[in-house]
Amino acid sequence: MAGNRTVTSIAAGLLVLALGAAGWLAAGITRQRRELDLVIPAARTEGMPPHVAVVTAALGTFRGLAVDMLWARADHLQSEGEYFEAQTLSQWITALQPRFQKVWAFQAWNLAYNIAAATQVPAERWGWVQRGVGLLRDQGIPLNPRSPQLQMELGWIFHNKIAGKGDKEHWYYKASLAREMQEFLGDMTGGRTTASTLELFGRVAAAPATLDELRAKVPAVNRGLALLAEHGAKPDEAFLRMLGRSLMQANSRDAKILGAGQLPADSNPRLLAAIRADREVAAAILDHLVPHLQRRVLEDRYRMDPAAMRAVMERYGPLDWRHPEAHGIYWTEQGIAIGRGLKRREQTNELLILRSRLHMLAELMRTGRVDYDAATHRADLLPDPRFAAAYERALEEALELINSEAGVSAGEFGPAEEADLLDGYETFLNLAVILEYLYGDRADAESHFLKLRLLAERLGRGAEPMYADTIETFVALRIAEVLAIDVSNLRQFLDAMIRRGLREGLAKGNLAAFNRYLSIAEAAYEKRYSAANPHAKFVLEEAKLPPFPEVVANSFAGLMGQEGMPVMERARIWAWAPEPLRMTLPPRVGDQLRAAATTAGLDVERAFPGAPAADAMPAD
Repeated sequence: MAGNRTVTSIAAGLLVLALGAAGWLAAGITRQRRELDLVIPAARTEGMPPHVAVVTAALGTFRGLAVDMLWARADHLQSEGEYFEAQTLSQWITALQPRFQKVWAFQAWNLAYNIAAATQVPAERWGWVQRGVGLLRDQGIPLNPRSPQLQMELGWIFHNKIAGKGDKEHWYYKASLAREMQEFLGDMTGGRTTASTLELFGRVAAAPATLDELRAKVPAVNRGLALLAEHGAKPDEAFLRMLGRSLMQANSRDAKILGAGQLPADSNPRLLAAIRADREVAAAILDHLVPHLQRRVLEDRYRMDPAAMRAVMERYGPLDWRHPEAHGIYWTEQGIAIGRGLKRREQTNELLILRSRLHMLAELMRTGRVDYDAATHRADLLPDPRFAAAYERALEEALELINSEAGVSAGEFGPAEEADLLDGYETFLNLAVILEYLYGDRADAESHFLKLRLLAERLGRGAEPMYADTIETFVALRIAEVLAIDVSNLRQFLDAMIRRGLREGLAKGNLAAFNRYLSIAEAAYEKRYSAANPHAKFVLEEAKLPPFPEVVANSFAGLMGQEGMPVMERARIWAWAPEPLRMTLPPRVGDQLRAAATTAGLDVERAFPGAPAADAMPAD
């Protein structure tokens, strides 16, 4: 008996020690799980969808087994092209394990890429892309706030799917995003300096967060709210977008060509007239109520922080939030900030995020100015050389991080090195030189050309002819490749430059850009064909071209008579074309323009006033 008591006492003591040790270890494990963000605190379940919160609490440790089985099945369905079925299983997985980041990325990619491609209707495709964006922005990221991968994935959809050219409907996506954002934010960048753009957006970032705060701060807003109520409107997103659509229509160049009305069909003309009639009320609404509503829409619908958005603009320049790359940069910045604060940074490919940010900034230099016309749902993305400085600042920061004690992780490839960024830098410099040269920033173009020469020497390519001659020669040799102009010979190069000037210059109301493209074409004409030097020892047979003004006139006539070219674009070119160039248009092409305008339902005299006619009687 005594022996049994001794054994029992020892066993009880060991049990107590084991329980104490287990409790001590459990506390440490729980603390580590919280530090690594592997558990969802009870407070966070308050914002979860009900099915996620219930399942998360109910299954406990059995969730892992269910997730493994479902993920294997979803992966198989994906490989078989069964995207809708795989999407359903992925939704179950995220309900069971909302911390499974790979599935959130899988779902978003499936929606934005695979399922979107299953329909041929542009609006439907855009709807699926929006679902992919919304899945990450509205669900995945809030449930995984310390996941740089999901932030990066969201930025990538904006950069690759919407800003890129891989999808045949990419222009529809760009126009749809531009319309969606301009409806409530307006055009904050067009024709403005960086400082004025920041000041304008600063009103949104500094606006009161609630309507009560706004009314207390600006009592005059109460009169505006009373006016809205009197006309059946509320201070909400619907009113904000109605106001934005009305402004977009009123400022539309295409609407004037079309002879369209001043207000959209869904506007509230009586309310708009009442606002215009009272200056004090208009000021209270436009200067105070609108910025407050813009802040609310950004925070509530788009889950974007206006203060963080303004900080990104201060850092990189006048980001236009109608441009997909602006959103890509915003979410990428969030991912970088989160990733640098993680304890297990080696699991994140920080280099990939840094490269993506640099590429987005380079694309903003190429396409950062947005011109959207609501009447025809047309979006043009034009170069903005101001982002060249932003790229170089971002590159300096990236190199500093790489050379810092903490370094930059390239994931499974180990620490990043400076050489990992040099190819992208060379591409950027090529683009910067040409765009700055085209847009008249000669000093900046020369500066970047010098940097390009030094980099080429560092990379062992300094002896190549394009780097040894003048900047004019470099531009002439590289412009077609850098701007993706398909030319197979020099004569085509002239035509391509002139047509580019017509479409990138006149069609967008930019005479300066038109003249610069023509100057490049004329320089190539003079230099390559020896047209200005009849005593040259050797003149190519193909140099037997008509005088340069006639070359321009031929390209103009060819473009204006091109049936596949949108009639509205031809009307915009005609509206901005200098009178001497208009006079060179053959009457037969004038007849083609009138016929195209009639077929499109346009007023011919609005679209092509003064166009020559083949059957017109000669003047006496």
